[in-house]
Amino acid sequence: MPFKENLNISAVRTAALALGLAVFLPVSSAAAQSQRPDDLIPSGWHVFPTSDFQNLDAKTGGCFNHSQNEWRVTNDGGGVAITKIEQRKRTGLANPDLPSFPPLLKHEEGMPGRAATDGLKIAMRFEKGWLLGYDAGEFGGGLWLTNEDGSKAAHILSDNIRAIVSMDGGILVLTGLAHMDMDYGNAFFFSNPEGLTISLQRTVHLDGQPGPYTKEPDGSVLFVTTVGLSRITKSRELQRLALLPEWISFQGPNSMAIASDGSVFVGMRMGVMKLQNDSGKYNEEWLLPNECKAFFLAQSDCTCTP
Repeated sequence: MPFKENLNISAVRTAALALGLAVFLPVSSAAAQSQRPDDLIPSGWHVFPTSDFQNLDAKTGGCFNHSQNEWRVTNDGGGVAITKIEQRKRTGLANPDLPSFPPLLKHEEGMPGRAATDGLKIAMRFEKGWLLGYDAGEFGGGLWLTNEDGSKAAHILSDNIRAIVSMDGGILVLTGLAHMDMDYGNAFFFSNPEGLTISLQRTVHLDGQPGPYTKEPDGSVLFVTTVGLSRITKSRELQRLALLPEWISFQGPNSMAIASDGSVFVGMRMGVMKLQNDSGKYNEEWLLPNECKAFFLAQSDCTCTP
């Protein structure tokens, strides 16, 4: 029978933070560490001085929250490419990047909204079916397993689905929600689906809502939460790697990439965060376009000046 669970999770943030402070592990490198960190800064970008960030007042720092610029990071050889995300057109889908979904999918009890595509963020296809992940924020979400055309569906989880990742021997599902004073996350490990049946193997609490992820060369999954940087290993173990400044969670992390020296880039609103591993300690840097050496809030936009 398919596994069903209505999540009613109490706050675990304090305990998670205690664990996060105790464990600092290195991010694996995709290649030999032959490049200097400065070589990996994409052309047209600069490192904004960390000391200047520390001195930002609330008004200037809040400017970032109003930026109309959003940046995506992807791997580019041994380095990282940064591209601007254009304003998305309005569609019937919560995620217009979805390439496809089951053609006969209909709205099931528990799905957010009134249409089967309301809140649909992830559609992962298998040989004979689909895993569908819904995330409508405070309006709910869930995980459904369907047959090939979507005419039959099984409800698997009641939670906001943040990621569905194939791993050796199964599926990793990251869930969670950060809304007002609520902030939680979980990692669920499932077997590979067989028809409309899927088995839960393990559950691990995270320290906050999970954001973007990337797979490392050994098959581990690296991701950020509202609290820090974490890894799920091939053996399904959680490693909390670093705590991050609280203000970063407000910048809407959307993508992640790993450079050849093991440094981690995270695409966000306004700029890109770079995490450089130094013997287990992660040094944060903020990358901004060269035309953005200073910034100010003007007409609800964070405006840059050279």
